[in-house]
Amino acid sequence: MTHIRTGRIFAACHPQDTARIRIVEYEEGDTRALVADVATGLRQRLILVSSLHPTAVTGTGSRRKSGYAPEDVPAVTKPPALVQRGEAAAETTEWFDGMPGRRFRVALPPRLLLLNSNQRLHHHSRADITRVLRRAAWAASRAVPHLERAHIVGVLHPEDRQRRDPANWYPSFKACVDGLVDQGVLDDDDHTRVVGPDMRLGHVVRGSRLVLHIRELATDDTPPAELRK
Repeated sequence: MTHIRTGRIFAACHPQDTARIRIVEYEEGDTRALVADVATGLRQRLILVSSLHPTAVTGTGSRRKSGYAPEDVPAVTKPPALVQRGEAAAETTEWFDGMPGRRFRVALPPRLLLLNSNQRLHHHSRADITRVLRRAAWAASRAVPHLERAHIVGVLHPEDRQRRDPANWYPSFKACVDGLVDQGVLDDDDHTRVVGPDMRLGHVVRGSRLVLHIRELATDDTPPAELRK
């Protein structure tokens, strides 16, 4: 298996598993590979090579939920079927219509657990969900270049048409912006570098998802009043 080689780092495929392992020893034809935890180099153990996938997606474009995949291979999945009342829903809203600056879209995988300011969670559970969202945003923003300043619109795509206040999902959007900082898209998320995230409600998506729409700001650029409400 050519995708398995000594020194390569694999990440867990399940979106709520943050495990990362490094291949310590493997020879072509072996049924098991010796791996260790990336962070510490400890916990060396043998795992089946059948659980070391070449990518984090299946041949049909679905995200894998088990095993590991190379961290340096982006997980490109097919867009989920967005069907509502017999018509395919499309993301047609242009959040920065008529505004200058480069634009980027960072879409997290659907079906992630989200944080809501109305929840009463144990701090361990909250920390676990925050870590998953932060890592998901980090992974989804690999193609975004470094930006000195940015205006961010965070869009919650719900799984149904019930009424919602998207501002209640601020803890989820905050974790995602921290993931952008981890990726190096932004040096920090303080007020001198980031305007937002402005939270909006998008169209229905099966399983719900968060999407960050990012616009590069010039040093003296300020968003218009209607997006700063």
